[in-house]
Amino acid sequence: MIYQWKTDARYSIGANIAAERLSKIRKETGGITPRAVVDDAASPKSPLHPCFEWSDDKAADAHRLWQARKLIGSIVVAEMYNEPVDRELRAFVHVAADLPRYEPIEIAMRDENMRDEIIDRAWREIKIWQTRYAAYQEFAELVDAIDNYRRKRSA
Repeated sequence: MIYQWKTDARYSIGANIAAERLSKIRKETGGITPRAVVDDAASPKSPLHPCFEWSDDKAADAHRLWQARKLIGSIVVAEMYNEPVDRELRAFVHVAADLPRYEPIEIAMRDENMRDEIIDRAWREIKIWQTRYAAYQEFAELVDAIDNYRRKRSA
C-alpha cells in the first residue's frame, strides 16, 4: 500500500515511513497501541521520534491544554428554557472566527457567523464519516440518505 497523511496532519516524516514503522511495531508487540508507539518513538533512532514532543515542560503544558479541552467538552446541557434536554448537547462549542475559543451553545446558535461556522463544520464531519464508512454495505442506506438530504437542502 501507499500512504499519505490526512489533509490537516502535520508531521515531519512521510506517511509511508510512519506506516512501515507501525507495521514493525505490530509485528514485534502483537498490536499497535499508543504505549507501544511511544515506547518505540522514545529512541532517537526511531523514525517516529520527531513526531513527538520530548521536552517534558512543553509536553506537560500540551497535556494540560488537552485536559482543558476535554473538561470544556464534557459539560452538557441538562435543561434549556425550563425544559429537559433529552440528548447530550454540549454546553460549550468551539468557534474559530476572529479568536479561537469556546462559546456557550446558546450564544453560538444565536450569532449568525458562529452558527454558520458550526453548521459548516458539522457538514465536513458528516462528509468525513461518509468517506470513512462508505465501503461498508451496512451503512449504504444511511450514506444515500445523507446525500439525498444534502442535495435537497442545496436545491
